[in-house]
Amino acid sequence: MILSAPAIVSGAVCGIGVVVAAAGLTRPRADLGDLLRRLDASRLQNLQPRAVAEADSLLERLGARLLAQVGEDVIRLPRQELDLLGRTPAQHVGTKIGYAFVGLLLPALTVTAVTLAGSSLPITVPALAALALAVLFSFFPDINVRGEAAAARREFRFAVASYLELVCLERAADAGPSEALRKAADVGEGWVFSRLRDALTRAELAGIPPWEGLKQLSEEIGVPELGAPADIMALAGEEGAAVYSTLQAQARSLRGVLLTDAQTEANAASEKMIVPVTALVILMSVYIGYPAIARILAA
Repeated sequence: MILSAPAIVSGAVCGIGVVVAAAGLTRPRADLGDLLRRLDASRLQNLQPRAVAEADSLLERLGARLLAQVGEDVIRLPRQELDLLGRTPAQHVGTKIGYAFVGLLLPALTVTAVTLAGSSLPITVPALAALALAVLFSFFPDINVRGEAAAARREFRFAVASYLELVCLERAADAGPSEALRKAADVGEGWVFSRLRDALTRAELAGIPPWEGLKQLSEEIGVPELGAPADIMALAGEEGAAVYSTLQAQARSLRGVLLTDAQTEANAASEKMIVPVTALVILMSVYIGYPAIARILAA
């Protein structure tokens, strides 16, 4: 039987339609590379931003420009403290520029007040005072950052103690070392647990054990109390050691150290109040006793 051209074309069109319909009804196979990219993107959403991409203020832009021209080797920055507080070097240098500018303006205000009062000062005195105050005020941001970092480390240590207790509970529930670290970090809230989840996610993306990520984080922010439990979990993950009692002892020891530090700070604060209280008592005694003493001496 000889088939005509219209019959062949009609059959081909019908076959293509059946194939297209079957392909539409069946579930398509996703591209493996696309799936991996989406998986990594979903993990990267949990990461905390390390630095701000663009400067938001004039001082920050000035700080970024100064860093680009001079370099970080000339300007000594407390990088560990800035990383702990989540601030960029440009923000810190911009703050130093702002404080230095305030120091430069203070002698000018003093000269203006003296001039309005009808007196005058030689130009060298306010000029030298302005330079000295600018240099002095530029160190204030470093002092503030170190103080804030010390408070942040103290808060981090308290959170690490709670984190150790959570890891102990996960280990008691027969969770593996890696699983216990991740689940314990997911339970907590606050910026400390966000940094812990950030470190664990980065370690997973880098293909290293989670305890190595925690150890790197402890070195970055200067909190060695986080590195000790990381070493303990490394023993559990690499050698299969039972670390429940060790983690409990570590958490108990850390809480004892924190309690001792809190008592020391409270005692130091109490000792600082001795001088003003003593001075107040002396002034009140002089204020009350002087009239009586003066009358006795006058008589």
